[in-house]
Amino acid sequence: MKTKLFFLVVIVFYCFNVSAQPYTLDRKIKPLELKLTEHPEYKKAKYAENNFRVETGGVNYHYVTGHDVFEYVDIFIFSNNENTDLQADLVYNTWSNIEESKTTHKAENGIINFKVRSWQDISFTIKSTESQSADYGIIVNSSEPVMEYLESPFVASSKDNLEELTTNSLPEKTNEEMPWLLFLFIGILVLLVGFLGGRLLRYKKTIGILLFLVSLNFSFTLYGQATYVENAKKDALESELEYRRERNKINASTREHIKTQINKINNAFATANAVKNLISQYRNLGSCMGTGNSLGQPKIPSFCVDEEKACADCFKKARTRFNKSRYNLEKLQTVYDCAKSFADASVALGDNVSGYHGLSGLAWQSERRKIMKSVNSLNKAYDKKRAEFLESFNKRLLELARCEEKHGIKDWYDRFGIMYYNFAEIQYHR
Repeated sequence: MKTKLFFLVVIVFYCFNVSAQPYTLDRKIKPLELKLTEHPEYKKAKYAENNFRVETGGVNYHYVTGHDVFEYVDIFIFSNNENTDLQADLVYNTWSNIEESKTTHKAENGIINFKVRSWQDISFTIKSTESQSADYGIIVNSSEPVMEYLESPFVASSKDNLEELTTNSLPEKTNEEMPWLLFLFIGILVLLVGFLGGRLLRYKKTIGILLFLVSLNFSFTLYGQATYVENAKKDALESELEYRRERNKINASTREHIKTQINKINNAFATANAVKNLISQYRNLGSCMGTGNSLGQPKIPSFCVDEEKACADCFKKARTRFNKSRYNLEKLQTVYDCAKSFADASVALGDNVSGYHGLSGLAWQSERRKIMKSVNSLNKAYDKKRAEFLESFNKRLLELARCEEKHGIKDWYDRFGIMYYNFAEIQYHR
């Protein structure tokens, strides 16, 4: 299943020839990547860390890669000089679309912390609020994959819910026509040297002596100047070393504090009872991110809800496979919906600026036709995977039905399983 989902993500990028960084036509913007890799202490978690400098009056553009839609990401940003105030803006789809803004002076312990869940690259900008350049550090932690936000559809079977056979009203399919995507990007720079020489003349002995005395005096003068310059360099170096020692002391304390926070976060995500409260603290970037059940989800009577009952052996594996199948559909829908959201924002930006960025109307229309052709390819890929996942989902329901019938609920699939399948078919569509 993971391979199939990865294939769809590849299709998304291939069809639209884009990165999921915020869309821009400004060639001066050169985003800096923070790539998540395996955490050194928590095998299922991911981690990234680096130091940067933002110049006076400048803005740095960053983006985080390597996370999954089911991973919860913490971004920690801190100044290497406690007197320097930094502003960080979390953005979505375009660099100008700010979702959240924070400063180090107002942040707890001077550390900005963005808590995010996202399908596409998590992007943000950083600038100094003061008239000076600033050194800063960024540490990123991504949790282990957590699939906890979908509620269980099962309720303990009773005489009432077995006899009523009522179905909640299901949401109707919509066939909205969707506008789609564009792309464009780029990136790019030198120095030099020189030298001196002299020559020596032969004179009479007296002139030689005079020249020797003059040169000796000149040597003392040069020595004095050299000593002065050397002392100045030593003073400057000592000041720089003192600044670095102080900065490293602050950094060590800050990094230790962040490490403690990350340990708490990763330990909490590994604890089932803490997960549901924890994930509510994270911002979903975009409405395309799945957050839970729709209002139309039916409740399905089940003979075995208590895991301690004797029937649990039959249900445990079947329920695990059922939930995995649900989250595969959820991820498939999230990837598709987020690609659509990104496409809409990119096309809107392209439409707005095409007139004064050298893209003539005819050229833009030609580009649009290419994009729509790519969109058709994406739609076909999505439809194919959706059909496969729904078929797998139906098999999981039939597996559950065998357990239900074995322990007491006859015709479970015909009475309840098919009802839930119809709900899923309507819930997950383009």
